Amino acid sequence: DHDHDHDHDHDHDHDHVHGAHCSHPSHQEGHGHGHHHHHDDDVKSFVYRAERPFDPAKLEDFLGAIVNIYGPRMLRYKGVLNMLGTDRKVIFQGVHQLMGSDLGPAWAEGEERSSKMVFIGIDLPQDILVQGLQQCLV
Repeated sequence: DHDHDHDHDHDHDHDHVHGAHCSHPSHQEGHGHGHHHHHDDDVKSFVYRAERPFDPAKLEDFLGAIVNIYGPRMLRYKGVLNMLGTDRKVIFQGVHQLMGSDLGPAWAEGEERSSKMVFIGIDLPQDILVQGLQQCLV
């Protein structure tokens, strides 16, 4: 009898553990990229626009610093930049710490030169980024 009771308890415990495991929250991804974040709502994006051209040296320094600090949280960023000293658009894009820029097509005659940058990341400090970018303008 004692052995039978022991088996019964064992089965019961096994079912309980199994049940708890089965009700574990499924991994809801939904973003299409391979990062696992606990919440979907902490991934934010914001757009920065500027009419004045950027000082290339200042911008490079600032972006380098930002990427060093916030790189792991910066999922994606891209932009078309109006840079001092070139008549061509500067195409800027990156993922995490990997940042690159290329010379794009020339600004069309009569086209309004302005910069537009999009940052997508987890809890990025928008005010710090915007303030820093403002200081990189000529």
